[in-house]
Amino acid sequence: MAFGTAGIAAWVSLLSARSGQIRGYEFQASNQIAGMNAEAIMKQSVYKNYINSQSANLKLYGVPETNNSLVIRAGAESTFSSTLTPERYSRIGQGNGAGFQTSLFTDVSIKLAGLNDLDLSKGWYNYSKNFYIRSRSANLSGDLLVMHKPKSIYPTTNRLSGNVLINGNSFIWEPTNILIGEKVKTVSYMMPSIKEDDVPITMKNPQGNPIMPLNFPVRPRTDGGHYSQTAYDGHLDVIDPYGRAPWSVQKFIRKLSHVQVDGIYPFNNGRGVIVDGNGKVQIDLGSPYLTNVIVQENVKQLEINGQSDFVFTRADQMPAVAIIINLSDYSSFDLEKITFNGKNMRRLVLCIKRSNQLSSYPVSYVFTGSGDKTVWRMILVAENTTLIASNYETPDGDFNVIGGISTDGSFEWSNDSNKRLTLSREYSPNFLEYLAPRVAWLESYR
Repeated sequence: MAFGTAGIAAWVSLLSARSGQIRGYEFQASNQIAGMNAEAIMKQSVYKNYINSQSANLKLYGVPETNNSLVIRAGAESTFSSTLTPERYSRIGQGNGAGFQTSLFTDVSIKLAGLNDLDLSKGWYNYSKNFYIRSRSANLSGDLLVMHKPKSIYPTTNRLSGNVLINGNSFIWEPTNILIGEKVKTVSYMMPSIKEDDVPITMKNPQGNPIMPLNFPVRPRTDGGHYSQTAYDGHLDVIDPYGRAPWSVQKFIRKLSHVQVDGIYPFNNGRGVIVDGNGKVQIDLGSPYLTNVIVQENVKQLEINGQSDFVFTRADQMPAVAIIINLSDYSSFDLEKITFNGKNMRRLVLCIKRSNQLSSYPVSYVFTGSGDKTVWRMILVAENTTLIASNYETPDGDFNVIGGISTDGSFEWSNDSNKRLTLSREYSPNFLEYLAPRVAWLESYR
């Protein structure tokens, strides 16, 4: 009986100790969850209130059904207008690059559970965290082809087709509304948003084998509505957005050296820009005097000339330039054709924006370069614009775009096996960091 009594006492003592240990784990888990919930609310607030804001104010949040609180201090400027390089660089996702940064300093206060059991010296756990919001062009970060959602409120089906090789990542925002040709190949791809009843697409790698998206098997999704919320939902509106948008390519270019022309007014400044007055605009990327160009209205034909062999080998030393084509419903001419003459090694951002009224008509484009390898260094952004290559005008050969393409319309290239278009990443962007439209993401450090 004595041995039995001692055994039971030891067993009860062991159970009591084990119960205290379990309660300790419960308190630790509860406190960790409290901290994670607070940080989740903080990140949601940063995405909603600070990325697009041009003047962020001090904000205090209480975590629902708790005494926990968090404070986000005021930010100085919009992430999309920042020219501050990151304090620390951490590669995230698909090679985002360094880009620019704004910093938000935050404080978290958590009421800890289980004070008596854990014998803690104080009941509150307080810590601070820096949130860094980075911004950079998606094309410069490795997303060489980005297919955005169309602006039209009516259901549309876009096409990505032709003998196209994407030496990087492809980004397909609305996969169910896009048809992808058999000859399109990409190193990788992502689908950030699909609906519950959507059927995901499958793309092919450079060897022609079907591959899964980078975010497989996690079901991709996004949040926010077009214009109505600050969370991004995949629509493209960066060239000349309505209202006080924090990022506008055209507004930024107006702050730099530029020339503005209209297609119905003859113009020739002897510095690389010629307008015939009948809707034809010619721009010479070989001119050392060429600055940024804004073509406001009335463009029927756009001809962009590259460089001679001598200038081509030195063109990467020339300043980067942006060309903006901005057409409204009041334009007398609609853009019908873009011609890329010769070859180009000068860093270029080409932005094309057409009104909703004009967007139903496609724009043809052609590369006229000859030889085995024609190079065009360019980031192309097309809003409300469907681009279809003029197959009969394009000679045989390999055509290489160094930079990338972002569009909310169709992009169609020749299916001819003798005509291949290759997209490659720009590894020396220089001033393109400032000219190219940006995306944003969040990083944090204790």
